[in-house]
Amino acid sequence: MPKILFVTQYHYLRYTGGAELQCWMLAREFQRRGWDVHYVSENNRPDAPIELDGIRLHYLPELPNWRDGNRAGVAKVMNDVKPDVVYNRVFNLYTAHAINLAPEHAVTIWASAFIHDGSKWATIPELWETKSLKQFSVLVHRTLYIRSQARKAALRAKIQLAQSNEQVTVLRGRGFSPVLLRNSFEFPVDMKTQTHEGKPLVLWVGSVKQRKRPELFFDLAKRCTNLDCEFVMAGELQDEQSKQPLEKAQRELKNFRYAGFVPPEIVGKLYERAHIFTSTSQSEGFPNTFIQAWQRAVPIISLEIDPDGLLSREGLGELALSMSEMEQKLRALLADPNRRREIGQSAHEFAKREFDLQANVNKLEELIAQHR
Repeated sequence: MPKILFVTQYHYLRYTGGAELQCWMLAREFQRRGWDVHYVSENNRPDAPIELDGIRLHYLPELPNWRDGNRAGVAKVMNDVKPDVVYNRVFNLYTAHAINLAPEHAVTIWASAFIHDGSKWATIPELWETKSLKQFSVLVHRTLYIRSQARKAALRAKIQLAQSNEQVTVLRGRGFSPVLLRNSFEFPVDMKTQTHEGKPLVLWVGSVKQRKRPELFFDLAKRCTNLDCEFVMAGELQDEQSKQPLEKAQRELKNFRYAGFVPPEIVGKLYERAHIFTSTSQSEGFPNTFIQAWQRAVPIISLEIDPDGLLSREGLGELALSMSEMEQKLRALLADPNRRREIGQSAHEFAKREFDLQANVNKLEELIAQHR
């Protein structure tokens, strides 16, 4: 049977991010199709399983030397497994290791996960804005080195993947030759779609950290205290800067509830209860959260982020360019369950066409066959 090795920084059991979830869903689907699937990532936990869902898990030390990035460890796994296909979905030294250390015969795949991927320089302005001068002076050299190594390797990948048409255009401008392959999700047989009846629930899901701008969701809830609806935030608190605003919102906003970290296997139930999903993130690749909402017929209101114009042009939700506009559009949707129902049904049908796991793995297997 063919062997595929996923090389990335984390497994979703260690860090529940969008890229990690996508990697694991692909890995499980390949395993179901009879592939010998291996997955290598950082994990220091002594109780971490060595096999899960029929997939062999290989572990590397966490927080390795920034210049080396566990290169020797990846090389050992690569030599032991001898994969036919190597898949990578980050943009750091693991991209360099995955592609540079892959066997000569292997089909190498690099999947772009974030809008800044593929560029050496793209994250430097954000680094300047969020770090002190001392921190910036240390991190800028490190960041440029790591992203330079990742870029050189990603350009050599036999298959280069993008999540959206916008990302295809951006990557082509950066010298890549990407193929569009949408993010993939299973459609559970017991999944329920929102009927848009009863008291509305406005949902926000993601890592609670600066880049996601969770404080804007708190502001939205505060603006809407006179409405009969509930604002729920779910996600792991990941930075100290977001801790104080979150605690203040919990104390002061009676219409707000923080659900904390919700495991991926049960977060779908939270989406099923939502009437509207909101996004306040500063930048994204293609948000898994959008797909999970659309699967369940939940309209989206997003601040500034509109992948492929699916909100503004395709009518799968609403795009707002300011907090005032976001509040206005939220109030209008909350007052009109029939419109929510109409948008939700269109979104559900779109999700079934574009984000089906089995159809997307069929396409990926075809791409692999073309390069073997």
